[in-house]
This record gives sequence, structure tokens and C-alpha cells, in this order.
Amino acid sequence: MALKTLQFQPGINRDKTNYSDQGGWFDGNMIRFRQGYPEKLGGWQVENLVAYQGTARSLFAYSTDDGAVNVGIGTNSKMYICSGTALHDITPLRATFTSTATDNCFTTTTSAATTVTVNIVGHGATAGDFVTFSGATAVGGIAAANLNLEFEIQTIVDSANFTITTSTSATSATSGGGTSITAAFQINIGSATVSGGQGWSMGTYGRLTWGSSIVAPVITTAQITFQDNFNNDLIFNISESDIFYWVYENTYGNRAVKLNSLTGSKAVPEQVTKIMFAPSGHLLALGCTSFSPTTTAAGVSISSIARGGTGNLTATLTTSGVHGLATLDYVTVSGTIPKLFSGTFQITVTGTTTFTYTMLADPGGNATTTGSYVKNNFTGSLDPLLIRWANVDPTIGPEPEVWDPSATNTAGFLPVKSGSEIITGLNARQETLVWTDTALSSLQFLKTAEVFGLQEISNQVNIMGPNVVATSNNDVFWMGNDKFYVYSGRVDTLPCTLKQYIFEDINRSKSELFFAGTNSEFNEVIWFYVSNTATEIDRYVIFNIQDKVWYYGQLARTAWIDTGANKFPLATADGNLYSHENGNDDGQRAGAAPVAITSFIQSADMAVGDGEEFVLTKRVIPDVNFIDSDTASFSGGTLTPEVQMTVGVRNFPGVASSTSDVEGTSLQRNITTTSATIDQYTDQVFVRARGRQMNFKIGSTGLGVQWQLGSPRVDFKPDGRRG
Repeated sequence: MALKTLQFQPGINRDKTNYSDQGGWFDGNMIRFRQGYPEKLGGWQVENLVAYQGTARSLFAYSTDDGAVNVGIGTNSKMYICSGTALHDITPLRATFTSTATDNCFTTTTSAATTVTVNIVGHGATAGDFVTFSGATAVGGIAAANLNLEFEIQTIVDSANFTITTSTSATSATSGGGTSITAAFQINIGSATVSGGQGWSMGTYGRLTWGSSIVAPVITTAQITFQDNFNNDLIFNISESDIFYWVYENTYGNRAVKLNSLTGSKAVPEQVTKIMFAPSGHLLALGCTSFSPTTTAAGVSISSIARGGTGNLTATLTTSGVHGLATLDYVTVSGTIPKLFSGTFQITVTGTTTFTYTMLADPGGNATTTGSYVKNNFTGSLDPLLIRWANVDPTIGPEPEVWDPSATNTAGFLPVKSGSEIITGLNARQETLVWTDTALSSLQFLKTAEVFGLQEISNQVNIMGPNVVATSNNDVFWMGNDKFYVYSGRVDTLPCTLKQYIFEDINRSKSELFFAGTNSEFNEVIWFYVSNTATEIDRYVIFNIQDKVWYYGQLARTAWIDTGANKFPLATADGNLYSHENGNDDGQRAGAAPVAITSFIQSADMAVGDGEEFVLTKRVIPDVNFIDSDTASFSGGTLTPEVQMTVGVRNFPGVASSTSDVEGTSLQRNITTTSATIDQYTDQVFVRARGRQMNFKIGSTGLGVQWQLGSPRVDFKPDGRRG
């Protein structure tokens, strides 16, 4: 008999055949490598007490001056801040309707007693949107308390009517609700996933006439949110949409608002692909509408301009007719006497024919010559290759609301030359990397009047999606369309032993959903992606930076962030915010027992010599570490951690691996530890496995188990050439 120590090369290799990878690992799930040895991944716990609405595609954590840790969660339905275990809805409002538009807007029936039809002309909602009512009185037997709530809109009847579902049934068919109703509509929801086609349910209702043909498929993109913080506050954008701003309040009772609704905001870009702060403090908009200042004639003349307010600095301008302006619009007033009434101002509308603005100094009296005004417009057309940045004032610092370039500020813009659209960006060292669909460029702060310079690094790269980039130890990693890349001052292809396995079984039509993250405690970069036959994230692949090895598995997650302000890595799925590397099991919502995580790793086939002789395996001497395993269950019972070891044999590479010997006895053996053998475990396991090739597998299916494999030994000998 001969004892042979099983020493395997770290990492999993699927770019070789099972037989040609002798001495390596060939398959696994929910495992990682630490210093070259495989172990079970850590478990996770659910942090939020109440599930969030929608599918989360964005996570961002930051701490505030008063010690709060805020976790922004962006879903296709809502925007949340999670503080501790509580979710706070900060979703911006799109529109608010009051009387008379909402007078007696509720209609009940008894045939569908919990369905209430709401009549608000021009509501602008879509099915799945959220609306909150207040000020309503009882209608048709439904109490006011059951109407003055937030509702998810169920169906859109037409542009003036939609339906909601109440928790109580109507007892009569009637209309009502009173004349003091306020209806606050949140921004329209987006799609939870990527879809495309030409059939039923694709696209919006009524976009074509009856009987007309579709000449191109309709592509619906997933709603992706990008977040960053400005001191204690949160700034975020919805891809190809607006930028929003949330002011931190420790009561979390306020909602985010559009950035261009802030006082002093000017030329804020729209249809933004991604927002982020550069290391210099400038807020960047990657892919957005251009800065294109134009003016629109007023259409009405000025009747008078009077001074007033504190220090006589407020000008009240009265027009000869309805001006049609809105608060926070900019106007340029010219030709006035005194001249202090003239200039470009942000206005506050006080009536259909009046608005006010603030002057730099007291003009000394009312205007004797009123002059004229024009409305200023700053937004041009969408340029998917344009980078714009907001001002950073030398005295007060970043001004994320000021975007108009001038000789007195540092706001500006630059176009990217290569590619057809900007995909994403990431800060690395003292530069901001910007990816288009075909190139990688470096945006660097110049500390000159030009503010930023843009240098192309490579025009021979590609990228799978907007969230597949991660940085670790000053290196930047990303998933391309058919390979992985690393940037460390130059772009290189990242060697991968799982390249064929991943890129030949991947659903590229869902690449917008793919995302990357890091797990710095274990020196890992992780990518989550959709396999070929799936429609949602179902797999992950990990590159261990320290050991330079790869491993993979199956896990459904929709967003991920590493530790930082948060103690544990955080991830999302199915309404849950998970803290990873927290425990050993699949934790459930508070009050529910955890579920065991199934993990395993299996070696490639091994043979003696060239595999001409059969090998008889009789014993396995295990070397397994159970440190950090749980000893007590959720209910207080005793847990005995265990793993399962299997020796599989087969005679040829093309046949199935056998887990029973020639006498039909199962070859699977459990190694069960007790208090007396917790460190040594079972001293030996007897098997009878005979074949030309053998493989080794270890795994666990029990609660509370945390294991690491060392160097097991196998007792085997050559056993002739006859089967």
C-alpha cells in the first residue's frame, strides 16, 4: 500500500479537459481559495426588515458627519436609503395635483369592490407607478384612512383615468373623495430587465396606428441608477435621464428632488448616462445633453419693474400679458434705466404676469425705462460621447448645481473621440477612466484654465456593460465581450482559466445587468452575470488577485458593494439587502430560521502513469479544518459540523464517474466530527474504489458549517490491467 498526499493546483480550470487537468480542480460551487487551499464561502444575513420594491441595480454606502451610515438602494421602481434595518423611501416626485384637478376623483364599484378608478386629467402615470393621496374623505364605504395612503397604480385606463387597489371593499358604487385631495405622483418606474422583440407587450400602448407593421424591434433597457455622495447628501441619476439630489436629514422624512430644481442651479445636463465625482471634486456627467445656450423671445412686453425687499435688492417685473415662465428659469433683462435692473437672473414666479429676481445692488429707485427680456435656454441635444463637469469654487468648493462654463468658474466639457457612446467611468489613482464601446480614455485634472485633459489609452478594447468595472490595489479590472481586462497604467488581457466556460455560456442580450465588485478581505474581484439560458443574474466568477486564480459558482444577486462605511460587503436580491461574509448560512428575514448553503469542490481526474492500469483506492485520511463553524443552531440545538468526501472512479474520460465500487457499495463517506475529534476528525475513511481514473470531491450541505481543505492522503495501489 502507498499513501499519496493529494496536492492540487489552486483555482478551477475549465479551459482544459477533465483528464488533461490532472492535479487541478475542475468544478465547484460556493467555495474560494485562501493561500492556495479551498474553503467554503461565508454566509449572509438579511439587513432590512421590510422588502424593497422592484429590482435593485445600484448600491452605494457612505457615512455622514453625525456618524450615520446611509446605504442608497436604487431599484427600477424606487430610490431608498437604508439606515440600520429601516428602509426610507426618498423617491422623487414627478407631479403633484390638487383641487380642482382632484375634486371627487375616486369612483368605486361593488362588482370589483377593491378596485377604485381615479380621474385626474393628464396624470402622466404608467402602470406600476406609485401615487400618494392625502386630504380625501370616505367614498363608497371605503374609509378615508384607507384612501390617504401610497398606492401602486394597477392599470392605465386612459390619459385621465387609472385604477388602484384598496385594502377594504366598497359597499356602494359612487364617486367622491372631497375637494381637498392632493395626489403626489412619484417618477415613472423603469424596466427591471432588458427586453426586446416585436410581439405583444413590446413597447408602449398606442405608439403605432391599428394595423400598422413594426419595422424594427423594440428594445427596452433596464433602469440603472448611479450614485455618489456630496458631503452628507446623496446625488444620483437614472441612466439616460435626470440628476437628482437628496439632502440628508436624520429623520429621513424628505424626498430627493431634481438637481435643476435647486436654487442657483444653472445649465444642469439632462439624459445623463452616469454621474460621478472626479478626484478633483468636480461632478461629472458622462454622456449627456450639450451646453448650448440660446434665447427665446418673451412674447410680451414689460409693464413695470419695481425695487423692494431687503436692501431694495429684489426686482418685481410685471409683464403686459401671461409670461409663461417657471420658478428657477433664467431671463436676461436689457435696456433698463437704471442699468442695475439689467442682467441675467434666476427668477421666482409670483403670478401669471409677475416674477422677481435679485439684483447685485440697490438701483436707487424703480425702473424709468423698462427695456425688454428674453428667456435663457442652456440645454442642447444629447451627445452620448460628451463629458461635462460642474463648477468647483475656489472658496466654497464643489457646486454640483452650476454647469454653465464661464471665465469665472471651472465648469466645462470635453468630447470623447473614439466609439459611439460612453458606457461608464471609474476613478483610479489620480485619474478618471472613461469607457466607450470601443475605447478607454483617461480624464485628468490639469489645474489650469482648461480644467481637464482627455487622453486615449486604447482603442482596441470593449466592455460588457456599465457596471462590470472594479478596482483593487490600484489596478482596474473589467469584463469585455469575450475576455477580461486589467489596467495598471497600461491595458492588458487578464489570463483566465475559465474563459471558455464563461463566454460560451453567457446571455449577452442581458449584459446591461452584469456587474462587478470586490471583496477586499479575501483579495477578490467578482463578476455576476447571466448564463445563456437564464434571464436574470444566476452566476458569478471570481478572480483572486493574491493567488492569481479563478473560481466560480451559482448565486442570484443584482448589486454588490465592498466594505467601507458598511462593515460587511452588501448585496441585493429579491427585496433583500444582504450583508455577506456574515455567518455561515443563507440568512432569512428576522424571525425565520437560516437555510444551509451547499458548497463543494471536485478535482479533475487523476491516473497512475498513462492510465493503463487500474487503481484500487482503499483509504482516505482527511485533512479538514472546521474553524468558525457554528456549534449551536438557530433554535438553540447542538450542531455538529460535517463535510462529505467522495472518491469517484471511471475507466475512460468519456464515461460517467462512478460512486460505487465493483461490489455495488457506495463510495460516498461522511466525515462527522464530535467534541472528541473536532481537531483530528475521523482518523481514516475506508473505501473500495477501482478504476483507471479517480477524482476527489469534498462539500457540505449542513447548517453552520465552515470548512477548509488541507492536504488529504489517499491509500491506493496499482491493481492490474483487467476490468
